[in-house]
Amino acid sequence: MPRSAPFGSTLPWAEPSWYCGRPNPYYNESHVRLRNHLRKWVDGNFAGKSEEWEAAGRIPRSVYSQCAKAGLLVPVAAGKTIPKEWERFGIVAGIKAEEWDGFHDFILWDELARSGPLASLFTGLVVGAPPIKAFASKELQSRCVSILPGFHSAHELIRILPEVLSGEKEICLAITEPSAGSDVRNITTTAEKTPDGRYYVVNGEKKISDSDCFAKD
Repeated sequence: MPRSAPFGSTLPWAEPSWYCGRPNPYYNESHVRLRNHLRKWVDGNFAGKSEEWEAAGRIPRSVYSQCAKAGLLVPVAAGKTIPKEWERFGIVAGIKAEEWDGFHDFILWDELARSGPLASLFTGLVVGAPPIKAFASKELQSRCVSILPGFHSAHELIRILPEVLSGEKEICLAITEPSAGSDVRNITTTAEKTPDGRYYVVNGEKKISDSDCFAKD
């Protein structure tokens, strides 16, 4: 991208170098569009909310729904490459899946981090969605009916990814334990199926769990 007009703060090192008008070969019109859109959206919706949320002890559940409607969840879950089939859930600033790259991802997190705690809302999604993207069957990713071991029904299987990317459900992490930390090989919590096979009974202790206050299933 050729030299452009400075954007944002004029304080030294307050913005990425290309925001300050320096030329950069890695950014194009779509990156500028994403930056402008996110700066306006974050400032318009969440500026000054940090202290309010800190006092309340939580971020309102409605914030996650706002992020879903704004098209943030798909790129947050996908990282530097977005599968074409995920595009139907919406991508922020109207960017196409094939356009999205690692530099869009840089911009996304730079702008979200400006709001303070908003970026931390996606910890479970950032860690939990990539394995689905990388290793799950296409049946799971595209709503085709299929049953895998451990799932109760075809309905349960096909709803997971769509509900996550649309913001209906959140991926929550409950790994860290007082005695084992985040060493998954030494955790002691157990999950045993009930005799009817419909539920799991979980016994153990967790700490520093991500988004577990929003867990439903």
